[in-house]
Amino acid sequence: TVGGVADLKAGKVCFVGDPTTRIREDFLRILRLFRFHAWYGKGELDKAALHAAAAEKTGIRQLSGERIAKEMLKLLAAEEPVPVLRSMAASSILSEILSGELNVARLERLVAIDASNFFTPNPVLRLAALLPQRAAAANEIADRWKLSNADRDRLTDLCGATEKVVSYLSIKEVRKLLYKIGAARFKDRVFLKWAEDPKETNYVQWRALLAMADAWQRPRFPLDGGNVMAAGVPQGPLIGKILAEVEEWWIDSDFIDDEFSLAERLKAVVQAAI
Repeated sequence: TVGGVADLKAGKVCFVGDPTTRIREDFLRILRLFRFHAWYGKGELDKAALHAAAAEKTGIRQLSGERIAKEMLKLLAAEEPVPVLRSMAASSILSEILSGELNVARLERLVAIDASNFFTPNPVLRLAALLPQRAAAANEIADRWKLSNADRDRLTDLCGATEKVVSYLSIKEVRKLLYKIGAARFKDRVFLKWAEDPKETNYVQWRALLAMADAWQRPRFPLDGGNVMAAGVPQGPLIGKILAEVEEWWIDSDFIDDEFSLAERLKAVVQAAI
C-alpha cells in the first residue's frame, strides 16, 4: 500500500511517511538510510530522505557508540561503500561520526582490490584504511564506538604500524616480518600498503606476499635457558637477555638451523656478556 515493493525493485531507499518524523523517532535511522542504500540502493539517494537526514544530523550525538559502530561496520562491509560515504561527507553527516582527515582514496582502492580479487570485505580493515595513520585516531574511534577488545587492538595496531611493507620485499624480509608480527597482522599491513600503491601492475607481487603469509609455518627457536646455563651463565635475568640477542641474530640469519653456527654465536654472546 505504501509502494515498498516497487521501491525495492527500483533500488530506491526511502522513509515510510514523513522522513523528519521517522528520523526523530530514532536518530539511528539516519545511519540506516545510508547503510541500506550501500547494500540495496541504485543510483542517487532519495533527495527528501537525504535532506531530512542532513537537517537532523546532530541527533546522531544522542546515539550510543555501540549502535553507531554496528551500523557503520555493516555499511563498510558493503560491496561498494564509498559513494555513500561521500554523500555522508557532503551533507556533513560523516563528520558527526568520524572526525579528522579521512583517507577516502585509500579506502576506495582497498574496495577495488577486494572486488577484483574476490576477497571478502572486512569492515575493521576498511575502517583502518579510512582513518589517519595514527594509533591515537584509532583509539579515539574505538573509545567512542565501544569496539570489542579484538577490533580495538586490530585497529590501533594497523593505524600505528611502522614496519616497512612494500611490494618488492625479499623472501627473507617477509619471513622476518612474519616471525615478528604473525601472519594475520602481516596480511593486514599488506592490504593497506597495497591500497596505497599507485602502480596497479604490482598486484602480482602483493598477491604473492599474501600467499607467502598463508603458507608460512613459524619456525621454532632452537635454544632455551638450559643451553645458556650450559654455556656457563648462572640463573637470572642475564639468561633472557642473552637468548634475545642470539634469537635476533638467528632471525637476521634467516632462521639458520646449523647447530654449530648457533653454538658459536651463543658462545660469543655469552663471552661478551660476562
